[in-house]
Amino acid sequence: MRMEEARNARFSDSSATSDAIPARRARTVWGLLLRPYLPLAISEAKASPAPKSATFDTLTVQRINIVDPDGRTRLVIANSKRFPDAVVRGKAYKRSIHDTAGLAFYDVNGGEIGGLALSKLRDEDQTALIFDYIYQPTDGIWMGKSESPDGARWRAGFGISDRRPYKPGDIKSSQGVERISLSNENQNAQLVISDPQGHPRIRIGVNKAGEPRIEMLDPNGKVVYRAR
Repeated sequence: MRMEEARNARFSDSSATSDAIPARRARTVWGLLLRPYLPLAISEAKASPAPKSATFDTLTVQRINIVDPDGRTRLVIANSKRFPDAVVRGKAYKRSIHDTAGLAFYDVNGGEIGGLALSKLRDEDQTALIFDYIYQPTDGIWMGKSESPDGARWRAGFGISDRRPYKPGDIKSSQGVERISLSNENQNAQLVISDPQGHPRIRIGVNKAGEPRIEMLDPNGKVVYRAR
């Protein structure tokens, strides 16, 4: 199971409207403080409506967009059919995994900065939470789990990647070199630390038989030191 493939399931949407507090409304608020005994004019009272709110026991929707006061999208919650394309540097990109529901996070400029992906990949149930670097869009931190349909195989893990080198223009990939991986796969727990090229150099683990090991490897994957 390759958890990193689920991390490609990424998100976005944006809009721009203005919802600034009118100057008249601000003056009305000050008027209430400074002239408590004088009734407000009808026109002035109409200019400061109470904020709209509602309470529901159950809300059933396919998608929710959470926006800033100025209308810029900061969070999307959606099912797999309404999940947005990824938006990076103002451009929308189709996702490599399409059957994904979850959440998408956005920065103040409307660019995607991570999300929560709930998907199926080669019939395996995948869940991944990702936080992105912004300067050069890259999956920075991920946490996730996967299970086979029959429940015989499973994996849960956490990873930290290098940010990709800065390159202006279109984005070809958001995958950085994973430097640290902590995982438990079918009762085999291990920590792997890799070099900047992605080659595992240190492995520390305890297998499902309860046997511990510490290994150091050369760039070709050959074990040069082992402690048991």
